[in-house]
Amino acid sequence: MEYGVGAQIKITKQFIDEITANGERQVFRDSECKGLQLRVSPAGRKVWAYDYRDPAGKRQTFTVGDADRVSPGEARKKVRALGEDPAAEKRAEKVEAAKAGSRTLRAYLEGRYWDDHLKRARSGEATKKRILAAWAPLLDTDMAGLSVEKVAAHRLKRLDAGVKPQTLNRDRTALLALVNHAVDARLIDRNPLDDSRFKPFTARTAVRVSDDKRVRFLGQRDKDEDFRDEHGKKVGERERFTAALADSATPDYLRRLVTLALHTGMRRGEMFKLRWSEVSIERGDLRVLGDTAKTGEGRVIPLNAQALAVLRELREEKAPTQTLVFVNPDTDDAFTTLKRSWASLVNRAKVADFTLHDCRHDFASRLVQAGVPLEVVRDLLGHSSITLTERYAHLAPHQAVSAVAKLV
Repeated sequence: MEYGVGAQIKITKQFIDEITANGERQVFRDSECKGLQLRVSPAGRKVWAYDYRDPAGKRQTFTVGDADRVSPGEARKKVRALGEDPAAEKRAEKVEAAKAGSRTLRAYLEGRYWDDHLKRARSGEATKKRILAAWAPLLDTDMAGLSVEKVAAHRLKRLDAGVKPQTLNRDRTALLALVNHAVDARLIDRNPLDDSRFKPFTARTAVRVSDDKRVRFLGQRDKDEDFRDEHGKKVGERERFTAALADSATPDYLRRLVTLALHTGMRRGEMFKLRWSEVSIERGDLRVLGDTAKTGEGRVIPLNAQALAVLRELREEKAPTQTLVFVNPDTDDAFTTLKRSWASLVNRAKVADFTLHDCRHDFASRLVQAGVPLEVVRDLLGHSSITLTERYAHLAPHQAVSAVAKLV
């Protein structure tokens, strides 16, 4: 509802105090300061406002302050100190906010980028789905404010989750094309992802940047923890985890996947994509093919008794047409995640900060502790460089001592 035009009077503190709400919007113009108004809402709120015309001749209103806190004299001083268009900054902020809303990855992808480019491209729908899936946590980010650190960190997280470098590179290309289109459309000034920290992966660099110095294995924190059973006996991480894994609350598919991970050091993605044609129970080994390995290089992994037992169970249960070793019982397709069942397992085991990928660290740590040479561990893990395997070297200090002793 528009404000009505009231009388032009000298507004005083007494006048303000005497004004009461009447259920209508009221406006009073101050005779001492051009454009200064006292506005009273239907509920009785009293506000100072400056009514003026901007340089284009359009009528504008600028709120000066609450009349209960700002005296008439102070209100006049504020108005006289204002420039010719005090509301310009706020209008610009509103325009910028609206512009920023259209600059989010999601809005631009589903709006202008789709209309101008993807809708006519043969693979447009697939590209749209790729961006929505690959960059989901970043979709509501203003493209002008995209952080290359956050984008690169999200890419590394997906790499660690088993996404292949080739897939990550295609996702990168799709994202860069979208943001470059926004630059060409002059919606943003520059592409913030045009940065050396967001270069495409090669198989070798992907492993180097994603493999940090973390080494986490079962039993690592036993010295700092004091878990006891009902008889008062101390129970370590490995014992608790093994018991939880064998518990009836653990689904068979998870028990088998985790057992294989603990005894082969396979990555999650490698297990999810493992096919029966790559397994030889008779020979006692399995092959990780280059197209499923993170490094792009295949390897052969010997199978111990525990790993063979799991694979024999699975082979007895597999359907005649089943090609994958591990099939999600809910979808009859490959697994994509184990988040919920894994979280339940480690919670029941009361083992903190232990991920499915840490089963790989546990496998390597036990080998080194058993005296297996780092070169052999490197080959079993599929590391592209011995440097990556050397993180486990400190777990076998006795080897260094015995080696030096041979010089005596």
